[in-house]
Amino acid sequence: MNENENINVIDFGSSKIRFAAFDKNLKEIFSKTQNVFLNDNYLKHFEEINNIVKNAEKKISSHIQDIILSLDSKDLFTIDLSLRKDLEVKTEIQKAYDNFVLELNQIIKTNYDSYQILHIIINKCIIDDQIFNELPKNKIYSKNIKIEFKVLCFRKFFLNHLVNNFKKNSLNIKTIICTSYIKSLIYINKIDLKKVSFLEIGWERTTIIVFEQKKLKFIQSIPIGGQHITKDISKIFKISLKDAEKIKKSFNKTHTEFSYKNVDEIDRIELREIIDKNISTNLLKKVILYRVQEIIDLSFKKLDNFGYKLNFKDSDLFLIGEGSLLFDNNSFYLNDKFNFNSINCFKDKDDQVCRYGLNYYLNNKVKLRKTIKNQGIFEKFFNLFSR
Repeated sequence: MNENENINVIDFGSSKIRFAAFDKNLKEIFSKTQNVFLNDNYLKHFEEINNIVKNAEKKISSHIQDIILSLDSKDLFTIDLSLRKDLEVKTEIQKAYDNFVLELNQIIKTNYDSYQILHIIINKCIIDDQIFNELPKNKIYSKNIKIEFKVLCFRKFFLNHLVNNFKKNSLNIKTIICTSYIKSLIYINKIDLKKVSFLEIGWERTTIIVFEQKKLKFIQSIPIGGQHITKDISKIFKISLKDAEKIKKSFNKTHTEFSYKNVDEIDRIELREIIDKNISTNLLKKVILYRVQEIIDLSFKKLDNFGYKLNFKDSDLFLIGEGSLLFDNNSFYLNDKFNFNSINCFKDKDDQVCRYGLNYYLNNKVKLRKTIKNQGIFEKFFNLFSR
């Protein structure tokens, strides 16, 4: 992409496609969001992308070819490693870092060949026994340097499948970035908290992201998400997945209490516009509650599995993404295991998500290019955990 070209961003979600085009002045000139229902080959996704791109080209009178692709994967893989160099002569830190990146790419290729690097993150940089949280911007020369990295990867098979399908549709992927990660960077810079956990419940995966002192400490995904809530509703009430999804989303704008307590009266909701029978709201809420409990428990169990200890009493939890809409106006009383300081919800407009991708690309395009070559907030408290 040269400076005179439009910059196009696609957020490739499992259940939603977001597209936005920005001109050379970074003004949004076109945006479109389309809901999709996931299938194994993403055929519907690319049908909708084709339609969106055609509409965009007509609107902006410009051919669209290069794309910044933002997406998530249930197979997110994180690698923590450190590299150290004791040099004979003083070397500029940026040059030393570039060599580290080359070496890091080779390590991943040799030991984790089924994965592709998306993001290389500096956890800590030690230069001549002086500690930096990020690479110094000024020219510094050193004979001794150690950098602790966190590397985010997706499976090559998954990425190659998508890239090849984009090529078939005459679209070239310039950069691939992890949506939940870049969104968390936006959010963490909007809040002034020492310990923050983000939980994004996606369609077929849930991602947990932990920051301390605004540094990424932990990020992992589990292969369970909002789709599993929909499948539970479909199976128990013997209705289609489409109807089950509509029923689940009907709670997004309600003020409903989800709890384990017994309710004597049978609460019922009429959904004749969706199906031709009534469904017990009491049972429906419990179906949702049990699956939500499992998603949250399994997400934070990941922390224990990787040996990461977090004192939740000193931490705040933010729910993000499409799955967070279920929690926005509702109260969930789950088993009290974590005792967070507060639990909040971030909501984004669809074109904002594409803007996040654009901003990350512009701020990191040199780093992204090297990696590819070588390899006020909305805050609302709600009662989630009973006290």
